[in-house]
Amino acid sequence: MTSAPAASGERVITLGGSANAAPRLSVVTPFHRYDPSPLLAAMGRAAEGVEFVLLDDGSASATLLARVMESAAMLGAPVRIVVWERNCGRAAGRNRLITEARGDYVLFLDADMIPDAPDFLARWLKLIANERPLAAFGGLSLRQAEATTETALHYNLFGASDCRNARARAASSAQFTASANLLVRRDFLISHPFDASFVGWGFEDIDWALRAARHTDILHIDNSATHAGLDDIETLMRKSAEAGPNFARLAAKHPAHVSRFSAHRIAKLFQLAPARPALRKLFAWLARDPLGAAPMNLRRAAFKLYRASFYAEHLA
Repeated sequence: MTSAPAASGERVITLGGSANAAPRLSVVTPFHRYDPSPLLAAMGRAAEGVEFVLLDDGSASATLLARVMESAAMLGAPVRIVVWERNCGRAAGRNRLITEARGDYVLFLDADMIPDAPDFLARWLKLIANERPLAAFGGLSLRQAEATTETALHYNLFGASDCRNARARAASSAQFTASANLLVRRDFLISHPFDASFVGWGFEDIDWALRAARHTDILHIDNSATHAGLDDIETLMRKSAEAGPNFARLAAKHPAHVSRFSAHRIAKLFQLAPARPALRKLFAWLARDPLGAAPMNLRRAAFKLYRASFYAEHLA
């Protein structure tokens, strides 16, 4: 294991197998105070030609970093962990992972993902060998996730909006492309990085997909990974408030596309509505369902309206 200094506030930890030859595939994962060890454990022993590059985006936890290093050492593959002293955000983090990766292809996997198929990486390697797409998205699922009382709303919301097969996703290709299970040729990523002006939570991946789609078709395949890191209702509401500026930035950059999003249409209607703060409180109460009596579909609809009310605050 080696630990090398890099830019100010950064160090790079190298461990694992030989990294002499350039790999075919770099699996890259940013994390911030979330342990990606279950993801790494699910990979098993990595195939030849695969490396792993992780970014600790300002977690500032020696205990967490030690667990990640222990899990990464079991992969039997080249591993590098970039450690930042402070959190710089999702877009900047992914761009740093792109520059650190050495593979012909980069596979983005979020820290809270779990591959659904035992041959998950083999499927990606086969696609690379046979089709060499510029970009491909494998899909998201809830197959290995469990809904608790605290996460039931997120489970329902995610299942209704994000868990789609390849054919359904391809119908609105860029809108249903996420960076959580995304394969991209590295040279394309270098010339088309993530927009680091997206700070905070949300929409940097849709912005990237909409820009990428101007240059290539994004291939959709069925090689899903489970989103295991479901949020409780309070976390969902906090992220909704944080996402408002990013949604407005997305709409300003891609007005023709985003104007067709249902969330945009609802947000524009909210701009005309009186008493928005009172309405937001009502939707928040329904989404939380303190009486335990609301049907889940009603809670989901209330949450979407609550979220759109924040988008309305920032749209032009």
